[in-house]
Amino acid sequence: MIKYLSKAEFLLLGLLAIAVVLESIGTKLDVLYLISLAGLALVFFLFAQVPNRKEEPSSTESNEKDKSSGFQTLLGFVIVPKVLWIGTAVATIGILFFLQDFKGAENLLTIGGITIAITTVILLVLRVINVKNLHTVIPILYRSYPTLLAAAYLVFA
Repeated sequence: MIKYLSKAEFLLLGLLAIAVVLESIGTKLDVLYLISLAGLALVFFLFAQVPNRKEEPSSTESNEKDKSSGFQTLLGFVIVPKVLWIGTAVATIGILFFLQDFKGAENLLTIGGITIAITTVILLVLRVINVKNLHTVIPILYRSYPTLLAAAYLVFA
């Protein structure tokens, strides 16, 4: 499923790039924005539904240490990535609503942006307390930070 979602994301990003280029040369097609942004939001939401790849715990660690870091690992590898994907999807729908001049666009942009910002703070705290292998979240951050910047620009500009 990840393979198909990645291909769909790539195609929808290409469609969004075509829409931006067409608008820059004077031809505006709202349908391209609608299809690409709605599709990207759907893909981001579906990425949140994909099960995480589980890493095998090392057998040398003590059982007590596993219990104390269990919630931190759950938070860093399951909860935060899913919330980050959903926040990115909400912000993407907010961008679409803003471009279509629908009511509630600022609310969606604010909620999505705050969600991305809070999950980033949680990831930083997890990094400070030395939760290992947080590098699996980096691909999600590559998608969520541009969405956060666009949402912040649309809300505050």
